[in-house]
Amino acid sequence: MVLGPTEVEREILDIASEPLEYMRTEDYSQKWEQIFSGLKYVFQTKNPVVVFSSSGTGAMEAAVTNFLSANDSVLYINAGSFGKRWGDICQKHRINAIEIPFEFGLSPDINVIEKYLDKNSNVKAFFATLNETSSGALTDIRAIGNLLKKYPNILFIVDCVSGLLTDEFLTDEWGVDVAISASQKAFALPPGLGFMSVSQKALKYAEKANLRTFYFDIFDYVNNYKRNQTPFTPAVSLVNQLQKRLEKIRSEGLENFRARYREHTEYLRIGLEKLGFKCLAKNSANCVTAVMTNDFDASLIVKIMREKYNVEIAPSGGELKTKLFRIGNYGAVGLDEINHCLEVLEKVKEELHANKSLY
Repeated sequence: MVLGPTEVEREILDIASEPLEYMRTEDYSQKWEQIFSGLKYVFQTKNPVVVFSSSGTGAMEAAVTNFLSANDSVLYINAGSFGKRWGDICQKHRINAIEIPFEFGLSPDINVIEKYLDKNSNVKAFFATLNETSSGALTDIRAIGNLLKKYPNILFIVDCVSGLLTDEFLTDEWGVDVAISASQKAFALPPGLGFMSVSQKALKYAEKANLRTFYFDIFDYVNNYKRNQTPFTPAVSLVNQLQKRLEKIRSEGLENFRARYREHTEYLRIGLEKLGFKCLAKNSANCVTAVMTNDFDASLIVKIMREKYNVEIAPSGGELKTKLFRIGNYGAVGLDEINHCLEVLEKVKEELHANKSLY
């Protein structure tokens, strides 16, 4: 019940044990054609969606290095650990990253964002995060996209690693130029694949960017995308699992897929409320539920659930280590698993009540 890697059903896991194929064949190109089509469907885009053999952070860095140059200025939303990561990556590459800070757990305020844009209208890119995984707060990407129509020279780059598939995300309709995601969240696959949807506007920016690297060069990926291939050896077993996952999503239908996750998340949160816990984020994303523990040491809850009951929930770090835990319901987590998690959480709460020395 963590935020990734997530539970993967046996049908998908077994694919990884099959003999590996040689990837430079017509048959494998046909497989890629199906995969690229499926990725465009889940990103809701007509633009290319390329696949990196990397984590989501690798795709984030590729979103910085492919479209920007050293000394460019950008704006980024920092409402938690992953929003902050945009700033960290930009600064690593000598980009002037201007932070738009928001209180942890709150969704970004569009009026505040507009003020920053008015003061910094010469920036080259705007970075946002669909779902701040550290707090579970959802960002109104549609509203930001509409706002950015007033600034047509600014690239709109969005991290939707933990929000794609679980919350609505319309890449083209919302004016997102670059969107990145990864395999280990709602795709419910092992870690190791990063995805990037890239607009024609972004590709024009890439032509002038001086930070492009050898391995992540977007033009290599787009050129190979056109021939239904990748420039380098892909993570073949993961790619085969991805093909099956995309087939299952198409079969279920994107809205039905999302609705199932939404219903399970609501069920979990109702159960948490009955136990006296409250969700941190007022405007919460699906599948990421951050819980402030108030009277209990959150790190102890995580520890006891793991070591005594074999139920894994996600801790927080730093100052929030003893105050906040997070529960994910991505992947092969249904009502049975959610009920079991809630039952164990209730037991742990009772144990902590009974033994005050533990907290």
